[in-house]
Amino acid sequence: MIGMDGSVSVGLTGTLMGTAIGGGLSIWASVVAQNRQAKATRDLRIEEKAEAAAEEAITQLYVIKQRAWDLPQDNSGFGAWDQELSQLAVQMEPTVLRIRNKELRERIEEVLGYMGMTHELTDHPVHGGSLLLPWMVCSYGLECLGAAVRGEPLPELTEPIHKARAIDAHIREQRAVALFTSRDSGSASVTRPR
Repeated sequence: MIGMDGSVSVGLTGTLMGTAIGGGLSIWASVVAQNRQAKATRDLRIEEKAEAAAEEAITQLYVIKQRAWDLPQDNSGFGAWDQELSQLAVQMEPTVLRIRNKELRERIEEVLGYMGMTHELTDHPVHGGSLLLPWMVCSYGLECLGAAVRGEPLPELTEPIHKARAIDAHIREQRAVALFTSRDSGSASVTRPR
């Protein structure tokens, strides 16, 4: 009878330990599953917001592109046209910040940066500038946004982007030379390194 009581005791202990271990594993598995589900839901929400930002950016950049197409009829309207394109680009910047894809975000930021220098893009034919260059730069930005929304690779850099970069580099070089020249002419004691 004592042996029987011992075996019952061992069996009961084994059953209780098995139940405790099984229950603990079940709780742990539930917590892990809930955490994974919460992360998946969070990631989906972030992805939806990023896609919404890209779609909003498409709409905004399309408006800028259409306005870039509406060239002023005379030279007196270019200042207002240039300022309007620049202002539209500034208004779009918060939307671009929500785009998750870094490469896409950088390309759209570059396109918007060129909208702040439309006068230069249209006024440097030697470097590829033309009245349509701001419009073509916007078209490239729209191609990039469209590809991203469709889940396609971003398009290669186009000729208008290369032209805009060349004009931007030329303008920066002119400004640097002008700054250096104004410093040299302002101070007679400046010596140039040899």
